[in-house]
Amino acid sequence: MSLRVLVVLDPQFSRSLAQDSYGCVDWVTYDYPASFATKLLKNSTLHGFVFRGKSEHLIRNRVGFIPLIDELLFWLRIQRKGMDVEFMKFGQFRDILISSNPDFERTFEGYHSIWGGLDLMCGGLDSPVQLQQYLSGLQILESIVPVWPPSQEMLHGSRKFNVINDLDQIASRMANSPRPQTTILSRTDISQSFEGWILKREGSDCNRHVLLPGQVDPLNLPPDRGQFRWLKQSYVPALRTLGEWRIVLVDCQPVFVVHTAPGNGQGELVFLHRDAGLSLAVMGLLMRRPYVFDDIMDPVGGTLSERRQADEELESFAKTVLNQLIEVEEESLGASSSLRLLVRLDLCVKEGPDGEFGYFINEVERGLGIGMFSSGNPRWTLRLADEFECVFSKWVNERCLAMERLIEPET
Repeated sequence: MSLRVLVVLDPQFSRSLAQDSYGCVDWVTYDYPASFATKLLKNSTLHGFVFRGKSEHLIRNRVGFIPLIDELLFWLRIQRKGMDVEFMKFGQFRDILISSNPDFERTFEGYHSIWGGLDLMCGGLDSPVQLQQYLSGLQILESIVPVWPPSQEMLHGSRKFNVINDLDQIASRMANSPRPQTTILSRTDISQSFEGWILKREGSDCNRHVLLPGQVDPLNLPPDRGQFRWLKQSYVPALRTLGEWRIVLVDCQPVFVVHTAPGNGQGELVFLHRDAGLSLAVMGLLMRRPYVFDDIMDPVGGTLSERRQADEELESFAKTVLNQLIEVEEESLGASSSLRLLVRLDLCVKEGPDGEFGYFINEVERGLGIGMFSSGNPRWTLRLADEFECVFSKWVNERCLAMERLIEPET
């Protein structure tokens, strides 16, 4: 029997016009059969997540060549592999959860799992009252059907200082794992200096709510937003000069790595899907003398052995930290972590007190908004969907078994 999954796409990732999607890192264009593309375009539930392509952006004007958000392409791929995937508008989903009638079980009882909803990592609804109603309804829903990602874990992860503390503790037990210093922004220390520090806010993502050195006004500090606090973190220049290695892992195994960096041009953002790079030792030598972006992020040369060693160094660090973070969070939350299924780790390099360079994890992205950084290339989204479908199906079956849920196929 095929699993039946309800997917609720978060409207914050939608667009109003087709032209708003071009150039976005979380949108791709894909060539479907014309009849299937037309079906998608007529589906009102998907409005804002898929558009009719414009001829000036296409090789030729084809009805089936359409721009759509990564997450939609992702689930359409899983659907075509045999899973029974249905979509619901977020507004309808939200209204059901916050309705005064608590008996909404019948709406969802026919599904093996619910995927999506609100990205709680980014704060959620503007109204605190409505957000609390939504969370209450979501927790009731989680008691009757497997919901991914788990709400309590997302709320924990949205408090970035919690995760940073966990990563700091993990790094303290590892060799050559330097990390930036992070504290909660003080509102009373009038003598504090901001030279060499950045400010970043919890409950935010995609470089929103980040103030770089020189952008902080000590006399006009940004206000906290509800439970989300501003953090003060020591500045790591390599984040601006080199960018980050963004590793997407499924079942705790790397699927692909994306470099995002400013490149050699001002304001330019470069995306490189790569399978090889430099070892930390070689990188450290290059960074001690004048270098350009390509020397580090898009290196030329190196033997197969050297490049494989560099891959192993990067991936081994990511897997080691991830496994320890999962262990810490599962002990704290008393539940299985969604990080076991899918996560994006953003890494950069930093010089330690001993003068050696080491990797550190700058961000842990989980749940709905991990961002696949396909940069218009659908192959990475499709590859990720193939990997995720296997582990997600296993997770749903295990959760249904634990909840003693047996769903008969519809007749």
